Amino acid sequence: MIRVLAFLVVVGCAHGAAAPAAPAAPVAGPEWASLRAIIGTWQGSDPLKHSSGRFTLAPDLGGKVLVRRGTNESAQGHHEDLMVIEEGGKRATYWDNEGHVIAYAVTASAEHVEFLSDEIAGKPRFKLTYDVTAPDELTIEFGVELPGAGEFQHYTGGTVHRVR
Repeated sequence: MIRVLAFLVVVGCAHGAAAPAAPAAPVAGPEWASLRAIIGTWQGSDPLKHSSGRFTLAPDLGGKVLVRRGTNESAQGHHEDLMVIEEGGKRATYWDNEGHVIAYAVTASAEHVEFLSDEIAGKPRFKLTYDVTAPDELTIEFGVELPGAGEFQHYTGGTVHRVR
């Protein structure tokens, strides 16, 4: 299930002083056109697996990178992850609170985005895909290819909906 982290920013005012204006949110430039359909805040749940998740994909650093932050709550516990997509959407690096770090090559079209991990001898490979199934709906699949297996096996996935 996709994991997502929602942030609450609180600006405090001391002695009645006005809070500073928040900086304008970065805009995703033309270099992010192939990823535009998945930019936003998404959530999903699977009542049968007692799992719920949320993620946000948004421009950061003045639009130079896209940052994905995710959380998931399930019977297995709490999961958080962070992914930074760079080079105009060609490379990404993923980190999570379980200690995983995954380097991905990214391929994208308007309806399909694929993150394919780099090959490392003797290590599993990972493939994360997002398929646009409706304007506000994504199907997500995460697969694992064990060394020597030759094909990816389903590990987890689901459907998420855009949060407006």
